Amino acid sequence: MNKRFSMAMGAALALACAPGASAQSLGSVTADQLETVLSAADLSPNMMADSQTGAPVAAGRAGDFGFYVRALGCSGAPTACETLVFFANFELGRDVTESDYRIVNSFNDSQVFGRAYVLEGTNEVGVDYVIELGGGVSEAHLSQNISRWADVISAFVAKFQSGSAGA
Repeated sequence: MNKRFSMAMGAALALACAPGASAQSLGSVTADQLETVLSAADLSPNMMADSQTGAPVAAGRAGDFGFYVRALGCSGAPTACETLVFFANFELGRDVTESDYRIVNSFNDSQVFGRAYVLEGTNEVGVDYVIELGGGVSEAHLSQNISRWADVISAFVAKFQSGSAGA
């Protein structure tokens, strides 16, 4: 590693971690924190807990589309979780076709954020998006990434609608 780069990185990290630094780092979120940040992004969260683990789960809305957020990697009291998995599934109203797989693959090839999938045997397609907090992120970074979720859903729906029209 370049010595000047190493020294500059060390100085930047020292400033970022200095007492009184303005940005608070989050390595995990509680159910209350998740609800707050989802509400701030206008995603209309309805909070609940996973029946087996007690981990936070949110049902929300991004415009016309319903979705869920599952919190994983949880520990402590109150429970705080390091990973947030956003997902939305869409009923096709018909059997899955080869064209659906092509559209899903095209979405995955063209998008940086989000991952599309086919749920075999259910006649559904979906999209998910993962936010990892382990190691720490700023509150602004978390808010930015959560705000991106509505765009991920919209891009997926647009890709699917345009792909289905061309099929």
